[in-house]
Amino acid sequence: MDAPAGPGPEVTAGLDGGRGRIARIRRRAMGGAGTADRASWSERVLYGALLLLAVTGVVSPGEYNYNLLPAASLLELALIGCAALLATRLTAGAWPVLVLGGLYVFVKTLTWFTYSSASVVDFVQAYKAYIYLVALAFFVGKKVFSARRLANFTTVLVGVFLLKYGYSVVLGLAQRPGVYIENNFELILLMGLVYLAWPHLGDRRNWVFLALAATVLLSGSRSAALALLVVYVFLYVRTSNRTWPLHIAGVAAVGYAVFEVITSRLSQDGGLSSLDRLNFLQVYLGDVDSWPVWQFFTGSAPLTPLSSGACADLSYYAPLFSSTDPGVCYSVILHSFVLRALFDHGILGLVLLYALVWLGLRLSGVGVRDALALLAPITASAFSVSAFNSVFTAILLAIAMGLDRSGPPVATSPRPERGRRRRWPVDKGEDRRRPGASRRAAAVRRRVVRALP
Repeated sequence: MDAPAGPGPEVTAGLDGGRGRIARIRRRAMGGAGTADRASWSERVLYGALLLLAVTGVVSPGEYNYNLLPAASLLELALIGCAALLATRLTAGAWPVLVLGGLYVFVKTLTWFTYSSASVVDFVQAYKAYIYLVALAFFVGKKVFSARRLANFTTVLVGVFLLKYGYSVVLGLAQRPGVYIENNFELILLMGLVYLAWPHLGDRRNWVFLALAATVLLSGSRSAALALLVVYVFLYVRTSNRTWPLHIAGVAAVGYAVFEVITSRLSQDGGLSSLDRLNFLQVYLGDVDSWPVWQFFTGSAPLTPLSSGACADLSYYAPLFSSTDPGVCYSVILHSFVLRALFDHGILGLVLLYALVWLGLRLSGVGVRDALALLAPITASAFSVSAFNSVFTAILLAIAMGLDRSGPPVATSPRPERGRRRRWPVDKGEDRRRPGASRRAAAVRRRVVRALP
């Protein structure tokens, strides 16, 4: 049902050779965009949902009033809808991810249904990362997201985030603003989109990154600040670039800004002893203290509740208790995806998740450096929040796996040589003086350009 993004076949049926040649020249004059360069339905659904919810988020001021609508649930529906559009035909690379991920979910579902009395809501919450993995298989290698449109979409989205975060902090409306939901979750999506769109941003690159950095620093999120430093390293620090020593200095500057965010949050919260993540770690260590060695590899049985003492220690987070039994809590209350995954899935389950995500990215044409650049910020957030269990991470991976990378990157404008002014072709006779240019082709090109609306 869905077609790859990007320029489609040239529609020249019914035209003679001359008219077809004029149509091709006209499309090139318009930058390669013609009537066949239409957005895929996956782009329309996913980008449309993100933009619509961004607007409802911008007009929703105040602390914890992130959005007028249930953004996370609506984005999950959009992601599922996109996967359904792509389900009619799978690429060869999708099958390993679909089969292995689906088999894992099937076995765990069967075990839960047979031996556990936990509700379906609790099960989905615990295994959402692997359910997302099955949906991501339908995006592998599909090329349904245009890189050019991704660059334009990301630029707009960064501006929306900066607007919401900026006025919320400056006007004192919120210390931890968000557009869709809590900023720990959504900023991973924004940083990942900037990285994916980077080769196609052209002269906007540095401005977009500055806006992104300002947004992250305004957020007050420690995990997002660390992820920003990782993204900066992957974007700017390249030994093939002659200016890499300057970018090393940039690492120090960004690192200092990140350090300031972390220390300011610690001072506000009362020091290291007040870190809730350390409390979650202590609760986790207390509950797995009696585990045999093999269980650290396999994890607990599906939906094994934490001990009553652990639930009592974390009673402050009562909304995260079981949806059907208020006195029972599961690993979701530990917040950190790493702790949750180790408790529920074990080392082997966590390795399987990373291996299948890596496989899906690589089979979709993502290079090793780019795959590491996407997974590193997600992993940094996994020590604090839900990471792979978040719909925002799933959307980022879906776009990365379904991105059309066939087009060339957009180069930045060259700087004119010192002492010489940049010379632009303004004379209509320039085409005749250019080596190798056909006079007839130049004449046709001028006629087509004049006929453009």
